[in-house]
Amino acid sequence: MSFQYVTIYYGPCDSFYTITHKPQKLRGLRDKLQKLGYRVDLVPVTYVNFCMLEICGHEVFRCNIQNLQFNMPYELDSVCQRAVKEVQSATTSLHRARNYLWFWNLIEDQIFCRGPHGPKDYFPKKSIEIAPFATCIECVNCCGILAQKKQ
Repeated sequence: MSFQYVTIYYGPCDSFYTITHKPQKLRGLRDKLQKLGYRVDLVPVTYVNFCMLEICGHEVFRCNIQNLQFNMPYELDSVCQRAVKEVQSATTSLHRARNYLWFWNLIEDQIFCRGPHGPKDYFPKKSIEIAPFATCIECVNCCGILAQKKQ
C-alpha cells in the first residue's frame, strides 16, 4: 500500500436535530490532500460525530467531525490544517521506517557481507583456544618464581 493513499472514515454528523453523513465537512481536507498528491477515499461509517484519517492501516488523526467547518477551504479551517500536518508528518515517519527496515533487511540478507569479489577475511574462522593460565602453586613447583620473591 502506498504512503500517498489516505482513507478518511467519517460518521454521521449530529447537527440541527438531524443525524446524516455530511461529506461536505471534509471538502477542504480532501481538496488540500489531493493538491499535495495524496489519493483520498471517503468511507462512511456508523459512528456518530466521528472522523479518522488512516495511512497504511495506521491511524494518523482523529477528531470530532463537528469541529470541521462546513464547506470551507483549507486555509480557513484550523482543524483541517492540523490534520494535513499530521498526515504529512506520518508520511515522512513511515518513509523513514520503511527505509530503516529495508536497510536492515539488506544486512540480514548478507548483501553487504564479504563475497568472492569483496575484501579477504583474515580473521580465523574458528575460535582460538588459549590454554588457561598456570596457578601460583604450579609456578612454585615449576620455576620457583614466588619462592624467589619471598626471600
